[in-house]
Amino acid sequence: MKIFLITIVSLLLFIACHKDTKDKSPITSPDSGEFMSQRHLHEKAFGDFNFTTEQQWDSLNNSSHKQIRHKKGKVHPDHRTFGWHLYSNGSSYKNYNFSMLWGLSYFSYAVQPETGSYKSIHQWKTTALIDSAKAKGCRIFFSVSNFGRKNNAVFLENPKAQKTLIDSLSSLLALRSADGVNIDFEGVSKKNKGSFTKFILQISKSLKQENPNYMISLCLYATDWNDIFDIDAINPYIDFYTLMGYDYYGSFSKTTGPVTPFKTSKKFGNGLEASVNYYKNKGVDLSKLIIGLPYYGAEWYTKNAEIGTEVTKFKSHLPYKSIRESYIDSLHIPIQFDPKSASSYIVIKDSKDEYRQLFFEDVKSLSIKYDWIKNNAIGGVGIWALGYDDGYADLWNLLTEKFSEDQLRTVHNNK
Repeated sequence: MKIFLITIVSLLLFIACHKDTKDKSPITSPDSGEFMSQRHLHEKAFGDFNFTTEQQWDSLNNSSHKQIRHKKGKVHPDHRTFGWHLYSNGSSYKNYNFSMLWGLSYFSYAVQPETGSYKSIHQWKTTALIDSAKAKGCRIFFSVSNFGRKNNAVFLENPKAQKTLIDSLSSLLALRSADGVNIDFEGVSKKNKGSFTKFILQISKSLKQENPNYMISLCLYATDWNDIFDIDAINPYIDFYTLMGYDYYGSFSKTTGPVTPFKTSKKFGNGLEASVNYYKNKGVDLSKLIIGLPYYGAEWYTKNAEIGTEVTKFKSHLPYKSIRESYIDSLHIPIQFDPKSASSYIVIKDSKDEYRQLFFEDVKSLSIKYDWIKNNAIGGVGIWALGYDDGYADLWNLLTEKFSEDQLRTVHNNK
């Protein structure tokens, strides 16, 4: 079953392959009809499974959820540590260190574009995840997702569907005493910019009228290719933004590269720093910005070992736990590091003329990016996705070392 699942996901990722832009912008424009984010690909792979329990997802993933021990700590109130829990990760939340999460978003309310009702909300109504998180003071959000230019055009041009969505969300948030929503609409066309802006204002006004304490958050693309986000108009209605700081390289790339490059470079083009500066210049207050970082990697086949080389074929996106299990812990393949992009990678030689390259984030690369987030008074850090490291404690422990009350108090006292 596990092999079957991996085959399905790999096939979908391969179908989504497409070319990079010539100037190595972070991500190809969705209006090209070619780009699919890792989130979108995930929905294509898992969205049609009609599972009714988390145990079914655990069985599909062959998950054992071996218990791990975390470093003790509680997130500092000055920092927002935020994570997305994917329904497909089943009960992986049993290993989450909720004390180190300011907020968590359940992914997701998948919008039915024609009506505004949901295709699925998976286990939102029943999951013990929400109760466990609340018990540790973690805020709960409900992701609202709509993918693709056509789906967004259909929905955003239908006021009745928008009202249905807002009414449905209001009931579902109240049902679980949640704290708000995280809006994730990807592939919005430039011609729908105005209607998208109106929808954001309407959902914020309506939900806050129901409960003034609800928080409205919005996912931002690594680059707003077509100037979709009217920051001046929406900013008063958004409590915080979540930047999807990944997919700079992936299934679509012609050359290998970091999923999240840090600095802009000739080899890898624009990176995370450029994305943040873009939104800062558009008027986003950095204290309202949570930077999402990937707990997954991207792997390609190549003809040589040099990073940034031409791709012969995309292989897969691997969660951190699979990278550890399949390559680092079992085969003891050495981890290499690219300082400019602050990214880790491994190179595997398959034969005389064929290699594999895998870029990913680990303690070393994330540590650099976490320090940068703190030093620049950015609102916080996000994790896409929680559970991708199931069975390993090192990324949770790094979060504690960088963002816990005790750790930051110690640093302050030593100054």
